[in-house]
Amino acid sequence: MLRFSGIRFAEAPVGEWRWRAPRPVARTDSDVPVDATNWPPACMQDDGNVEWYQGVAAAFGQSPDVAPSLPETTEDCLFLNVWTPDTEARLPVMVWIHGGANVNGWSFEPNYRGRELAAMGAVVVSIQYRLGVFGFLAHAALGAESAHGSSGNYGILDQIEALRWVRANIARFGGDPGNVTVFGESAGAGDIAYLLLSPLADGVFHRAISQSGGWPADQRRTLAENEAQGVDFLERAGVSNVAELRALPAASLLDLADEHFKRGYDDPPVDGWLLPAPPADLLARKAFESRPVMLGFNADEMLMYVTPTAERWQQALAEVPRADAVDELLSGLSIPERLDELASGGQFTCPSIALADGFAAAGAPTYVYRFDRIRPGEHGIGAYHGAEIPYVFDSHDAWLPTDEDDRRLTRRMMGYWLSFAATGNPNHDESPAWPRWGDDMPIQTLSSEIRPVRAVRSVTKVMSSMD
Repeated sequence: MLRFSGIRFAEAPVGEWRWRAPRPVARTDSDVPVDATNWPPACMQDDGNVEWYQGVAAAFGQSPDVAPSLPETTEDCLFLNVWTPDTEARLPVMVWIHGGANVNGWSFEPNYRGRELAAMGAVVVSIQYRLGVFGFLAHAALGAESAHGSSGNYGILDQIEALRWVRANIARFGGDPGNVTVFGESAGAGDIAYLLLSPLADGVFHRAISQSGGWPADQRRTLAENEAQGVDFLERAGVSNVAELRALPAASLLDLADEHFKRGYDDPPVDGWLLPAPPADLLARKAFESRPVMLGFNADEMLMYVTPTAERWQQALAEVPRADAVDELLSGLSIPERLDELASGGQFTCPSIALADGFAAAGAPTYVYRFDRIRPGEHGIGAYHGAEIPYVFDSHDAWLPTDEDDRRLTRRMMGYWLSFAATGNPNHDESPAWPRWGDDMPIQTLSSEIRPVRAVRSVTKVMSSMD
């Protein structure tokens, strides 16, 4: 097994190139050696992902010291990593897009390393992209610099540039440039939904796996709205114009953003170029390139984040239509479970089903899963957000309780993911059959027992019918 780390796929987005589209890496003499033995620096960010790992560790009774540390960060961060078997075969390519709300994360987090997955017959690539204010600041002045009048989508453009690099170069690593699957979790999965719907990404990948990233189905934020947020950021930061902001050191800009650029999740705007229209409209019009899609969500996405009080439950009910019906459906659950069902249904389950419906209606082979596996122990976070990742990569942390059921599920999930990457269909001889998505809504449950179910849990029925 070979690993190539820290390969540059685009020129440094620094100085005057901050908040511009990525530039393809300059071609050099192929005989010039490249050092691909060290992990690259991560993109500019704070400790958000480290704190997530520490939170999971605490739930399992572990010290925060078991969490990975934030690596060196820099604005010059557009690098990727490749794992490949030592073979001359043309293998399917799997390109991982990391999560972290588009403000955190890096390509070589311990759970994302592709050695075991590649050993089963794939070339695995993990990529980085600009985060937070560096990747998603929109402003009219930046739009005026663009030939397309667009801004606020630089992180997604980085991902497309990485995929172009893969198309041009992956054959040298034993990969098939005509068989590329993007896969990712959380923010990476949400970004994959945008890639599936963007004409700029046509032809650079052929299949997609989205792990806990359904919310783009509801995204309608316009370029004008994001530009207004950019104006507000400059005012709050006491900066008079974009040129002044562009001249700041990266660390100073990150500090300003941590204080004044709190937008929640960093989605790209509907700008008429990267996204010609809101995702729901593109799905309804079938205005996108149809590709096989596998997508899903975890049973308890939000359980580790909810504030488990009766007062919070009443506040949550007040924010949704048909509150009486939701309250009745969930009355048999504890307060934390009710809040989890409501939040997970709204952010992940229901929009994921909407995406599945839209892709399937356009003729795309579509497969849907729900990850249900709860690790042993009294940790209280269920099948939490991100819990499926170690099963996909066989990267179970030593401090996570892992029994034979977990090992069996790992083998089966890796088989599904690899089969889908190879053929566009997750089914293979060694695991239970996975039905294609259709009117009867077959969802493959991934747990100690793997089987399709015909309906999702409780709240989804109500929330899916809300206006």
